[in-house]
Formats: sequence, C-alpha cells, structure tokens
Amino acid sequence: MADHDPIDEASDVHIRAVHAGSTLTITIDHPERRNALSIEMIATMIDHLDAAVFDDDVRVVVLRSEGADFSTGADLGESNRSKERPRPGNLQRRMQHSAHRLIRTLHELQLPVVAAVSGWAAGLGNALALSADVVVADESATFWVPYVGKGFTPDSANSYLLPRLVGLARAKEMILRSKPISADIALEWGMISRVVPVGELAAAVDEVAAEFAAAATLSVGLAKMLIHRNLETDLTDALQNESIYEELAVRSDDFKEGMRAFAQKRPPDYTGW
Repeated sequence: MADHDPIDEASDVHIRAVHAGSTLTITIDHPERRNALSIEMIATMIDHLDAAVFDDDVRVVVLRSEGADFSTGADLGESNRSKERPRPGNLQRRMQHSAHRLIRTLHELQLPVVAAVSGWAAGLGNALALSADVVVADESATFWVPYVGKGFTPDSANSYLLPRLVGLARAKEMILRSKPISADIALEWGMISRVVPVGELAAAVDEVAAEFAAAATLSVGLAKMLIHRNLETDLTDALQNESIYEELAVRSDDFKEGMRAFAQKRPPDYTGW
C-alpha cells in the first residue's frame, strides 16, 4: 500500500487534487473562466488519474469544480490567443493527446468515478461529466453539446456517449440542434444518476463516494470494465468476458469477506484487497 499522510494535496494550473482516506478528489478551480479547460489543465488531470492507478489506497475518484459551473468545455481562448496559423492536422493531432486522452483515461480507469455537476457542463465539460460512472447534479445543472450550433462538429466522445445513454433521437436533439438539457431532463433521459437541490450536492456526492470507498474495489473496477467491453461485443464474447473477470474477482480477499458476511448475515467489511 502507498505510504502517505491522511491528506495529500497537489495544485497546479487551476487543478487541485486531494487524497483523503480512500477518495481522490480532483477539482477544477478556474471559475473566472467558468472552469474552461486548458491543455495544461487537462494534462494535470490525466497525471492525477494515472497516479491513482498505482496507488492502492485510492478506491474512488470524485470530479468536482469551484464556482457556479462544472466546466464550459475546452478553453478556446487559449488557441485563439496564438497569432500563428497552425499546420493542417494540428487540432486532430493535439486532441488525441489532450481532451480525447482524458476521456479515454476515465473510461478505462479501473476505479469508480463520481462527478458532482452544478451550472453548465458544456462541450468537453459535458463529456467529462458523462464519462463518470455516477453523475450527481444539482438543480442548477445544464448539459449542452454546442458544437454544431457554432459551426463545427462534436469531439471528446460526445457523439459516442450520448447515443448510448439517451438513444439516437435524443442524442440528435442535443447534438444537431444544440439544445441545452436541464438536470431534470437529463435524469429523465438516463444521462445522469441523481438530481439534488442546490446546496445539497456536496453531501450527496460524499455519500456515493463513501459507498464506493467501502466497496469491493476489485469487483467494482472489473464490473465497470465488463460493462464497457460488453457494449461493443456479441453474446458469445460477452459471456467469455464475464467468466474471465469473475475468475479474477473470486481470488480477492474481498470476495471471501463477502461470502463470510452473507453467511453470517452482516454487512461486509471490504478492504479493497
């Protein structure tokens, strides 16, 4: 297990990471730009997520923001400030190692991720929120995929995530017509997990994070990967994947504890091992 103080905190380019107990909380802290994400901020988030993979004490990741908005997307002002015309292919090349790498990292992370969303989650901010495994929003939250309305096309897996979450018709409503969606509609459509009153978001997210922090970490991570992998396969491969992942899970200490707790009719005391 990693050796660290009860709370480790790192801060860089408007991203804060705090490791307290079994929870790693990554906070976007750039409210003066409505938490728009620069390339440096994205890289820092990826670094913290990569580090969590190698820290056995981390059992859940929380994504949150300071200020009124979760994130209004990529910091377009960052690229517009450059006076030089970029080479052809510049956007495509850079995106694979910035925003798109961030979304892939969250998708592949074998830890549960909980997002706390208030205010606007737009563009990359929308994809960032929906890449979490559990999304808790307060009543101020608005989800928006603005690309087509601004004359270009979706990125950051918005065109991948939305049809899978809400179906084609609703995804096209959001993408082709650039329609913002309220928290209540997002819940009704199955985009997010829960809506709470303004002022109750932090407590609601803490509750979910505490549940994951006390869960069978290996089984949670394997089940997450199983769900993602089996979205893209046939029944035969899906069943094979289930048998392989279950073989791994039943070799854990937490599996043995889960069976003991079931037999003894008590709550399990999982350690993440």
